[in-house]
Amino acid sequence: MAPELLQEAQNYLYTIISSVVILLVGFGLGILAKKFLSKVLKEVELNKIMSKVGITSNVEKGISTIASYVIYLVTVLFFLENLGVTSYVVYLVVGGMLMLLILTLLVGLKDVIPNFFAWTILRRKVKEGSRIEVREISGRVERVGYLETEIKTENGDVLYVPNSLFVKSKMWVRN
Repeated sequence: MAPELLQEAQNYLYTIISSVVILLVGFGLGILAKKFLSKVLKEVELNKIMSKVGITSNVEKGISTIASYVIYLVTVLFFLENLGVTSYVVYLVVGGMLMLLILTLLVGLKDVIPNFFAWTILRRKVKEGSRIEVREISGRVERVGYLETEIKTENGDVLYVPNSLFVKSKMWVRN
């Protein structure tokens, strides 16, 4: 009885040690992946590209952080699987979190996508310096951006109008 008990305790100890090693290696990979991805995205100058589109937040940092979190999540799942603790509940929680992330991204993009597609139509019809009227807004077009159009009114005010408004409304363009 004693050798079997000792063997079982030894097996549990090996399982715990291997699980901790999995956890440490996974977290280390997450940190390395974050730093590597951050450097690669800085080289590509993703923040500069996104600022031209009108997105001023630190996209490089956001993408690298999300990638490291995904690695952390997978590591925790392997850790729990190795310990024999993984169950359907863990998978449901992870699935729920992924669904929440996907829904958050979709809600965040709900304004970006229509404005970008409207820009593809608008750039052919409206040129900088053109006189434009849409709804109650009238003025001179200063700049047609990917997401919004900059219009200078007669008073000298500068308005930033979402491109999708031009597609949804009647507009008059005079050159």
